[in-house]
Amino acid sequence: MPRSIPVLCGSLAGQPFTFNVKVHNAAYRALGLDYTFVSFGVEDAALGVQAVRTLGIRGMNVTMPHKQAVIPHLDSLDETAREIGAVNTIDNRSGHLTGYNTDCMGAVRALEEAGTLSGKRIALLGAGGAARAIAWGVKRAGASVTVFNRTAERGRALAEVFGLRFGGALEDFDAQAFDGVVNATAAGFRAPDASPLAPHQLAPHLLVMDAAFLPVRTRLIRDAAEQGCKTIDGTHMMLHQFCGQIELYTERAAPLEVMRAALLDEIERVSRNTA
Repeated sequence: MPRSIPVLCGSLAGQPFTFNVKVHNAAYRALGLDYTFVSFGVEDAALGVQAVRTLGIRGMNVTMPHKQAVIPHLDSLDETAREIGAVNTIDNRSGHLTGYNTDCMGAVRALEEAGTLSGKRIALLGAGGAARAIAWGVKRAGASVTVFNRTAERGRALAEVFGLRFGGALEDFDAQAFDGVVNATAAGFRAPDASPLAPHQLAPHLLVMDAAFLPVRTRLIRDAAEQGCKTIDGTHMMLHQFCGQIELYTERAAPLEVMRAALLDEIERVSRNTA
């Protein structure tokens, strides 16, 4: 495989993304590794994957809209990516490209910071790509998952694929039937006054996680905290999925606290510049 100095890692994205650049490079510095991470805005997924081979890029994150488009151009998929049907990480080992999905790892690790998932009743809000990864990971961890979605057809389709329950629209969510709820809708992302649930739908016994990370304390997280719920903001899921990527690329334990500081600093910078 071609080599470069420093070792190059990157992100294959529809639009370049600064958060992963800041977090990955902070992690590599903390690990004392001569790695550099760059985010590439790419329209053609096939040519992007070919560039990974040609340039000898060690690892490549994959963001929307390329998470499915890259699959035919890889040499293999790990079980998680194959079952989910989406790739967010390409690991290049001597020219052999393997697709992984660390989104589900990020969700499970974040939720398990609050305790085991085995036997828990989890409501999943949304039926898009993030919801698909979360559903697979949370079910695999032993939880019972029920999908709620604005569009019934999409919600039922996700539930059928993974053998989950479909609970109806978001307004059909009843806190008393669940131990936790995870928001994987777009509600709340860059929209601090938007939430997928009304405050009266929450109850103090719930564990509430929001996959949205900008702002860090979304309306859902603020409402849940006011109701006395235990909360997990979206930075936890994002950090843990970054950890999975860094561990693949470097074969070293990821420096989580260094990464957390870098992510929060970048969120603050972006929020300040867009206010």
